[in-house]
Amino acid sequence: MIRKGLLNVLACTVAAAMIAALPAAAAETEKEAPSGGISISVTDGSEDAMDINTAKVATLAGMSVCRHLFEGLYKLDEKGDLVPGQLKDEKVSDDGKTYTFTLRDDITWSDGKPVTAGDFVYGWKHLKDSAGDYSTLLDLITDATAKDDKTLVVTLAYPCAYFHSLLAFPSAYPVREDIVKANGDSYATDPDKAVYNGPYELTDWTHQQSMTLTKRTDYYDADKITVDSISWELMSDSATMANSFKSGDVIYSDTYPEEDADSLMDNGLHFEEGYNTYCTMFNLGDSGNEVLKDARVRKALSLAIDRERVINIRGLEDELADTYTPGGLTDADGTEFNSTVTPWFSDDHQKDVDEAKELMKEAGYEDGKDFPALRYIVNNDSRKTVAEAIVSDWKDALGIDSITVETVENFFSARESGDFDIAYFGWYMDYPDISNMLVTMTTGQNDAKYSNTKYDDAYNKAVAETDEKARWKDYDECESILAEDRPITPILHSKNSYLFDDTNYDGLVYYCGNAFFGYVTQK
Repeated sequence: MIRKGLLNVLACTVAAAMIAALPAAAAETEKEAPSGGISISVTDGSEDAMDINTAKVATLAGMSVCRHLFEGLYKLDEKGDLVPGQLKDEKVSDDGKTYTFTLRDDITWSDGKPVTAGDFVYGWKHLKDSAGDYSTLLDLITDATAKDDKTLVVTLAYPCAYFHSLLAFPSAYPVREDIVKANGDSYATDPDKAVYNGPYELTDWTHQQSMTLTKRTDYYDADKITVDSISWELMSDSATMANSFKSGDVIYSDTYPEEDADSLMDNGLHFEEGYNTYCTMFNLGDSGNEVLKDARVRKALSLAIDRERVINIRGLEDELADTYTPGGLTDADGTEFNSTVTPWFSDDHQKDVDEAKELMKEAGYEDGKDFPALRYIVNNDSRKTVAEAIVSDWKDALGIDSITVETVENFFSARESGDFDIAYFGWYMDYPDISNMLVTMTTGQNDAKYSNTKYDDAYNKAVAETDEKARWKDYDECESILAEDRPITPILHSKNSYLFDDTNYDGLVYYCGNAFFGYVTQK
């Protein structure tokens, strides 16, 4: 999977950040649009990352596009705050489990038809039926009924304090049933194979090259949308993306060569606090090499990685990852979850290496003898550099010289289909709650094809638990099981970073790895 989570969620983020200052390249692409707004060019992902079917979208880049084209009951405003979107009014029952939503009178699809309560009901059914990465997003909903075209009644299995944030998530957006049925499997694969209820519509998609998003003048809040046209350049090479930013061809890039970070530090590079974990993933499925089915081998490979060296190579203010769950997740008293969890590693790397050698000896691969050839896939040059450093650690510490690193163009598809032995895996949390991290290792929710009923039971018990201390105890058990099984190995906790030309522009909204450009203005 690519970007998973939100299974039986209990919380989701209400925090988002406005982009602050850092100078960058001159914006040569700015021009006046017909209605007086501006046109901009950005790059944020490749063709492989672009899925605008809200029931299936699973990449950060795809979600960013969807936030422009579609809109839920709630949305983000120009300050990055959660506010009503397609919603006019809501009423909540005393027990906090039943919501009655009344839709705005002035909301329409891009073909002029009104958005109805039934579109939300169908959209949520479409999400569930899709079996996509976020198909379980709204499993806490036990019933959703369109009382009439403007009234939506929703019943939850349990009160959720952050339900509104779920409703602002792309997977919870409404969908037109007639358009889906008319297009079948080709739904949302071209501009004319979908309709849009957000501030923009997709007017061109030159596959493998670019997408054009054009402001909808009939959008109810069109006066607040300052960008008339967005040219979304589709790129996968980090150096090309950074060069496009430096030359002023684009005003935003979510990717750049990590080795260029120092030169970009005062030229557009911006860091946001992020709940991110950078990992190495092992394929435990049928397509994976049999050697990786041995937990001793996976643990040995995990322990042998010099994570401090990886952090130094990246030079991006990363933090060492001793747990899968990143830091910053606290309880009501301010205690950080990670401070209560047994670390996966010792504070002595040589001690970990010695344990790794013993595990490999037990597994029958002392000094790397007879260890099979494995393929380690990544999706860009920066991650290739890290992977090569990891492979070098395995050679130096364990004598393994049969693992090769490969940059794969259709990386996400390859990983999801199991076309790998070892792969890069990173998780940018959708909201700062422990459940959103640990859900990624539940059965059916990960590309490692990892499944452990004890893990699933502990996770499901945790998310249904109302007592925070009891919930954390169950989450702690999840971490312990993962540390023993090692379907992935956490290496570092990173910050979100991107390039933005705020020398010439202002108003970018950055939200948990997503970018929204509709409020951008020229300085």
